[in-house]
Amino acid sequence: MSERDLEGMGHDPETAELRPARAARTPDGPAAAEESEPPAAGGVESAGTPGGAGPHALPRPAIEPAPHGRCLWDGKPLPPPAGRKPRKFCDNNNLCKNAYYRNKERTEREAVTTAVTATGAVLAEARPVLDGLQALVARFADGVQIVETGALQRIATLTAEAADERADALDARQAAHEAEQARRAAERTTREAQQAQRQAEEREDRARADAERIQRETETRVVAAERRQAAAETARQAAEDVRDRQADELRTLRRQLTDQAERAAAQAATLAETQARHREAETKLAAEHAEARHLTDQLTDSRQRLAEAAEQLTELKAAAAEAHAEARAARQELTAERHRSEADLERLRDQLDQTRRQAAEQTTAAAVALARAEAERDAARREAEAARAALAAIRQELARRPVESAGDDT
Repeated sequence: MSERDLEGMGHDPETAELRPARAARTPDGPAAAEESEPPAAGGVESAGTPGGAGPHALPRPAIEPAPHGRCLWDGKPLPPPAGRKPRKFCDNNNLCKNAYYRNKERTEREAVTTAVTATGAVLAEARPVLDGLQALVARFADGVQIVETGALQRIATLTAEAADERADALDARQAAHEAEQARRAAERTTREAQQAQRQAEEREDRARADAERIQRETETRVVAAERRQAAAETARQAAEDVRDRQADELRTLRRQLTDQAERAAAQAATLAETQARHREAETKLAAEHAEARHLTDQLTDSRQRLAEAAEQLTELKAAAAEAHAEARAARQELTAERHRSEADLERLRDQLDQTRRQAAEQTTAAAVALARAEAERDAARREAEAARAALAAIRQELARRPVESAGDDT
């Protein structure tokens, strides 16, 4: 029998070492056939002709007949089937069957590995874009932090409604809760992916029906991963909405600071007029002292509320970062699942192009926002300096009044 005939019957050189042992264990193997075959007539065996047939007999065929088919693994003739269903493998202990399906699984796994390696280059191109976007977001966060620091100095006499602040805090806690739920969903997704990997390793020794069932479960997990990614994107959008509301609140604080500065200027003019009327100004001075204490209390309360707002903003930033991390994890998991087919690979390429376009748009938007934040920071710094100067003048005037009153009494 030639090597081409062996390859046509499913001959595999890697498993040729197992065949002699299997033939020895099988009662229908070549050894049993040789033991059961009667010797040639006259006690002499002929190499190429049937026993006792003479030199002119036809030669024995090189390929054994297989009326019931051949084994899918080693190409040996199959024994008669036990029932109506035809046999596919020559042994009853599933050695050939396990070897055949193990070789098939190994071939499919190599194809999947090749596809994953090919898509690694695409992911490597996407990582620099993502890193640049994260750096830009970090710069924008630094600009927002600078604006917040300026706002701490501008809201010396700011008064805000406690109900609005509690509502904002409730929204922030709700956003953090949603981000926590998204993070837990990502952890569950990671555990499911690990469990799927273990099932893939155990699937090597299972039958073809189990392999098809695991494939259907994998498709279900792909759909679930897409839903989780959509949920993570929703959480990220909610975090951005909260950040926009915080920016609106900062603009409101700047307007209130301007109003307070105008009132401080009016009070300075009033103090200048009261210098000519010391006796009448004593009662007003006491009232202004009480108002100054009230303003100091308001300043303390405002600083506390601002600290709470800063903590809430920090929590929102952390929640946004976690949402981004969860979105990246969900996207990576979805990418790993979509590597199973060429159609999924094309979808990943389209998604990468869309990510690049979005990154360019977000880079432009972040640059505009950063320039706007820097302009607002400069304006806030100038307003804060004016407010500090007005407050210093008021304090100096208040400090001079007791001295002048003491001189009048003497």
